[in-house]
Amino acid sequence: MTKQERKRFAAVIEAAECLYLENIALKIVLEHRGVTHWQKLVDRLLSDPEILAGIHLKFRNLYENLERTPDPSAALDSLLSPLPRPKKPH
Repeated sequence: MTKQERKRFAAVIEAAECLYLENIALKIVLEHRGVTHWQKLVDRLLSDPEILAGIHLKFRNLYENLERTPDPSAALDSLLSPLPRPKKPH
């Protein structure tokens, strides 16, 4: 693995970690605020074919870039660019 590939892979891991932490924070807020049955709501939304199709539509360009580009790291860059940067601990 080249230095550039390692850097890109680290960016993927950092983005996944940031999104994971945001997901945990959201769950804590929902539980703390007493939003009952929020998990059932999430399950219902994730089983809705229209919502799943809309989500897949958002990633369609990424799939297309990945299939037609000789440089998969360019598709990876297009995926990572809109993701929030992890905040450094103080």
